[in-house]
This record gives sequence, C-alpha cells and structure tokens, in this order.
Amino acid sequence: MKFIKFLALCLSFVCLFGSNEIFAAEDTKYVAAMSGVECTACKRTIAKAISKLDGVKTIRIIKKSKKSHQLEIFTDGSHELTKADAVKALEKAKHYKILSWKKA
Repeated sequence: MKFIKFLALCLSFVCLFGSNEIFAAEDTKYVAAMSGVECTACKRTIAKAISKLDGVKTIRIIKKSKKSHQLEIFTDGSHELTKADAVKALEKAKHYKILSWKKA
C-alpha cells in the first residue's frame, strides 16, 4: 500500500513539474520595415536566409507600398533576435535594407 501511495505521489509530481509545456518559452514576434524587395524571388531569398536564425518558426513579408515591405518574424521565444542578426543573415544580398526593427 505504501508503494502505491509513493508511486501516485511521484506521478503527481511529474505531471505538475515535469511537463515541458509549463516551462516552454512563449512565441515572440518581430516586425521590421524593409526596402529592396522587388519580386517573389526576393521574398524567397529573404525567408530562406532569416529562417536559418535560431528559433525562427514563421516568416511573412507584406507589401506596404511600392518601395516598402513589412517583415514579420515569429520565433519560439528561445532566442532573442536583433536587427544585427537579421542584417547578418542577409549579408550576401546587401540590396535588402532593414529600415526599422521592433519586438512586438
């Protein structure tokens, strides 16, 4: 009987404190204004480069005007992304400019 109580106590402890979901980082969104995006191939190039950054889950590139696009990056929250990280990821394609950066 003591063994069953001990087992139940251990199982309760694991259920309460052993779940990764309880301690999981929250999703984080970053928003950047960009210039230099001219076509669908540009969007693919940007998405491919940014997706290599740690924690990136989803990328959206939204046309705001003829010369301006909004880059939205959704991460798992495990790593803080900076404008410098994004600029470095895009260093091979220097004509893409990140004009502003904010954590939303």
